Amino acid sequence: MDNTCREQYNNEPVFYCRHCLSLRIKTVVEGSDLDYCDECGSTDIGQTNIEEWRSLYKKRYGFDYLTK
Repeated sequence: MDNTCREQYNNEPVFYCRHCLSLRIKTVVEGSDLDYCDECGSTDIGQTNIEEWRSLYKKRYGFDYLTK
C-alpha cells in the first residue's frame, strides 16, 4: 500500500465509545442516532480518525491496541 492510500485510509472516520474506547459500536436502527457500545453498553459515542483514537487508547491503557 503506498503512502497516499495509507493516508486516505487512516483519515477515514472511526466511531468509538468515549467511556471505554472500544471500536465495537452497534446501531440499533439503521439511519438513526441510536448507537451503543457492544463492550460496555454506553451510548456516548465519538468520532475521530484512527491515529487520534490510537493516541487516546494508548494514553488510557498504556499500550497500542493495534500492535497488541
